[in-house]
Amino acid sequence: MNKLKLFRIIISIIIFVSFVLLFFGVFPSFFKFFAHIQLIPALINVFLNHTFIFVFLILLFLTFLFGRVYCSTICPFGILQDIFIFFKYKFSKNKFFKTQKNYKVFRYVFVSVLFIFFFFGNITFLSVFEPYSNFGRIINETIKPIAYFINNLFVLLFQKFDLYFIKKAETHSFYAGSFIFAFLVFIIIGLLSFFKGRFFCNTLCPAGAILGLISKFSIYKIKISNEQCVSCGLCAGVCKAGCIDFNNKTIDYEMCISCFNCLSMCKKNGIEYNFKLKEDETRRDFINKTIKGILFFVMASTPLKLLANSKIIKKKNPIVLPPGAQSLQNFNSKCISCHLCVAHCPTKVLTPTTYEYGFKNFLQPKMNYMQSYCLYDCNICSTVCPTGAIKPISIAEKKLTQIGVAKFEMTNCVVYEKETDCGLCNEYCPTKAVILKPYKNGLGIPDIRENICIGCGACENVCPAQPNKAIYVEGNLKHKKASLPQGGKQKRKRGQQINEFPF
Repeated sequence: MNKLKLFRIIISIIIFVSFVLLFFGVFPSFFKFFAHIQLIPALINVFLNHTFIFVFLILLFLTFLFGRVYCSTICPFGILQDIFIFFKYKFSKNKFFKTQKNYKVFRYVFVSVLFIFFFFGNITFLSVFEPYSNFGRIINETIKPIAYFINNLFVLLFQKFDLYFIKKAETHSFYAGSFIFAFLVFIIIGLLSFFKGRFFCNTLCPAGAILGLISKFSIYKIKISNEQCVSCGLCAGVCKAGCIDFNNKTIDYEMCISCFNCLSMCKKNGIEYNFKLKEDETRRDFINKTIKGILFFVMASTPLKLLANSKIIKKKNPIVLPPGAQSLQNFNSKCISCHLCVAHCPTKVLTPTTYEYGFKNFLQPKMNYMQSYCLYDCNICSTVCPTGAIKPISIAEKKLTQIGVAKFEMTNCVVYEKETDCGLCNEYCPTKAVILKPYKNGLGIPDIRENICIGCGACENVCPAQPNKAIYVEGNLKHKKASLPQGGKQKRKRGQQINEFPF
């Protein structure tokens, strides 16, 4: 095996395993680094946050030097396609690929449309085709639930024999829309990879299109030797990008992903990887021209501004954004639906959506208080988001970030309806924004101090009122700052003890 190919495979395995561990929540503080070296999330940060410019430029510079090594080595979605291609090499009778047509006009028009929608505030179309987001959804919505289901089956099996060395895995609730979408993408990309190699990367992928433009001018290139090549076609047969025309001894560098399969296959030393520039262009001229183009692209690309018997509750603002999202505008414009925040949320309150944000923000996550609540001293989602849709905030800032405000509908409350003691909302409120005021027969009924409420949803989650909650959270479309809680914890009049306190 060629040393370059071996090196690529080793790095690819390390990066792929790291991403899987990241979405499974293993050492997230370490592996979250990999989420920030993805091209499109970095590009979104450059446009909307003016951050991660260095990361973005490094990825472009790597492409300028070595071609599309990002696509073959760093992109987890690309590596996933290589896994399908590996099975083709091992089990298919037809192990070879055909040279593919470069759909150049379609590719660049298609990707341009995706970015035009993005600039006008619609990130959904970009996130549907963005490779990292698709990889995240596949892992979090299909692979991870299946793995946890199998794990829990073994837990039940071993417990029958009094064996408890396997821990039960806690998962978020099943969401059919998100699962179906991710599963379909998984099947489609698997079939495309098996039969067409890296067809997605060279036709529909926005990252591939951007890097393809630069790789045309990369310094190090794979080159076919006119003297040594015997036109056997073996190099073209193993080229999963379909970029080698062995008859004419040419390579389409826009499509080449620098996988180095061809170098390993050629037995005649007819193909090599070395330094190459245009004959009429000096190295200094090309470097100067490329740096100027990158700087202009970064500096000039500023996106356009983005312009509540049981009483049924019709919430004015049913969407509650995670702390750190700052505003609906910021969140919707930057979230690429990779679901890394969903994967790492310890209480699983962050859940995927289907159409709650509207079609243009398909699959973006939300706070689901029917599912769980937001921990008072947790800021994990803000630390893992790769695009700035959820900006990093400290625990101290989190405790004063008002993502919503609790509201109370007395006619739904069990204290009012059944004249029985409750007070769970008061018990679970971390800031004591919900207090119990005297009602009748010695009972207490909730009263809300909105200025210290942070909208964590604990009160809504534990409220026993059915079928409609008596206490619920109205989301703030733009996050506010809550006042500091005053005084100590109130003593509940309930006699029943709660075994588990969430804060």
